[in-house]
Amino acid sequence: MIRFFILFVVVSNICSAQGLFKLSGEVQNPTERKALITLYRDWVGDEEEYEIKLNDKNQFSFSTSLNHVAYIDFYYADQGFHYWIIEPEDDITIKFNSKNFWSSLKFLGMGSDKLNYYVKQREKFEEKRDFEKEADALSKVRQEQYFDFLDNEQQTQIAFLEKTPYLSDNFIQSRKADIIGTLQNYKVNLLSGNKYASWTEEKVKSLLKIEELPDSVQAHSLEYGNMFQNLMDLFVAKSAFRKRKDLTELEEINLIKSSYSQVYFSFQLIERVIAFKLKNMIEAENITPKIQFMVDDFLATATSRDYKNYLSKKVSFSKTLAKGSPAKPFKLKDIDGKEVSLKDFLGKTVYIDFWASWCGPCIYDMKFMETVKAKFRDEVVFIQISLDSDSDWREALKMYDVKGINLRADENSTITKNYGVTGIPAYYLIDKKGNFADSQVSDPSKEEGQELIRQIEEVLNRK
Repeated sequence: MIRFFILFVVVSNICSAQGLFKLSGEVQNPTERKALITLYRDWVGDEEEYEIKLNDKNQFSFSTSLNHVAYIDFYYADQGFHYWIIEPEDDITIKFNSKNFWSSLKFLGMGSDKLNYYVKQREKFEEKRDFEKEADALSKVRQEQYFDFLDNEQQTQIAFLEKTPYLSDNFIQSRKADIIGTLQNYKVNLLSGNKYASWTEEKVKSLLKIEELPDSVQAHSLEYGNMFQNLMDLFVAKSAFRKRKDLTELEEINLIKSSYSQVYFSFQLIERVIAFKLKNMIEAENITPKIQFMVDDFLATATSRDYKNYLSKKVSFSKTLAKGSPAKPFKLKDIDGKEVSLKDFLGKTVYIDFWASWCGPCIYDMKFMETVKAKFRDEVVFIQISLDSDSDWREALKMYDVKGINLRADENSTITKNYGVTGIPAYYLIDKKGNFADSQVSDPSKEEGQELIRQIEEVLNRK
């Protein structure tokens, strides 16, 4: 089931640099009174989203403390930039005209050279040529020719980076890691095809053109980490193919640990990937004895305090959603404006579905819910909680004829936080005592609703 997400010497400097990041701006010919910022402190913890209001002079300001390099998205209306590197002590001013964002975009102040580099890099490698189209065309010819093209592109982009004046060493190293990760990931994706299934892990690694990078740079780089994660997925698949069976989650983690390379794949990078994997396990399965064992092992051996703190909090919160834990109370309004509270249904079994009209899997699952609702019409209370805007919600209820109790909440509301809703659709079963009936609720589309029916019957039959 696909889920939609509502969407962390040089080494010493990158690890220990700490300071305030500031971004202020002015918008000419504004069409909206707000700008949106998303901050990525690392790639395990949750991203931070901010809505920044424009004042009466069409200006705005934002600041936050950073411990090391981070990434930022900035959007005004439908224009902006995505995954750009920022650093502690940056004090940057952005100016642009909303009618011609890119041609008017200017950055000033301490640290602005890196963002001006991104503008020039975009112009040179994205606007004046279509790299994606070139890469796609060459991927269909000889593998050697395609890989030479990627390596030459990597060399060209790194040369352009290193010739750009006034960039910090930390930024150059971090951006270089992103370039390497992006280009080499094209190779990993090609080598994941069936044509190369018989190739060994060593042969695959020998074709990657990776430069030596500081440990923390590897761990903090978005694209270098993505490349390594995809490489590990490929190696897991190769190992499973040889063994003729899927690897257990613990075996996958041990395989990732064994991929340490003193030059190319640092312990810090491996910690990041394992922490991210454990986070996904907790979100997908809640906390189980098997996952708890792997988390405990990670906490005992990992060096990153940020990852350890994050996973510890994730486990503690997950336990509040576990089978037998009290369901979190809530009050929301239905389509008629009537307040509905969870406690109104104490003594009844309650099924809760978080959804939205823009979520394809949510809509797909709904057609299987009709059979489930009909079977338990007199025994189960079915509550749908939409994360749409009010107008989109009302329109969707009419379009899809959603039966049951229909409520609405904002994406970042208290109820989504209390129920740990990080992606939708998200389903919950609450028993007659007001406790979570199961840690995981079956998707309605599984076996055309029959698996969910069996799960609800088991809950109803409990004494």
